[in-house]
Amino acid sequence: MSPLNKNTIHEKLFKLQEYTKILEELRMEGRDAFFADYKTQDSAALNMFTSIEMITDIGNHIITEVFQKQAKNYAEIIALLGECGIVPPSFAKENEDMMKFRNLVAHDYDKITPEGIYENLQKAPDIFRQFAKYFVEFMEKQSVV
Repeated sequence: MSPLNKNTIHEKLFKLQEYTKILEELRMEGRDAFFADYKTQDSAALNMFTSIEMITDIGNHIITEVFQKQAKNYAEIIALLGECGIVPPSFAKENEDMMKFRNLVAHDYDKITPEGIYENLQKAPDIFRQFAKYFVEFMEKQSVV
């Protein structure tokens, strides 16, 4: 078992907390305000994308260092988080579609719609907080907090 870089994980968790707070504020502005302002839409998309990157970075680090497994792609990172018991398997399964949103923002940005961003914004802050909670719990079990 390799050691986890707890400083890196803590830094990423802190950033994830910041992005999640921004997303929560955007979500609280409401539907009308969201659709009236393209800057709000862009901010939501970017902060969700970056949050997903944080989750996959942390998850991949844990999977690689603790379990010596290599994910072939982003979606497999989420699946392995469930298989390895870092997050509940049902939670991993429920959230594997977040990679579709990530890939849309990264590669098919011309297909992004305000409706799609808004729909993801409604659930993203809660999901991201839950991932962070599971990561912290896993690290506590590993005695690396």
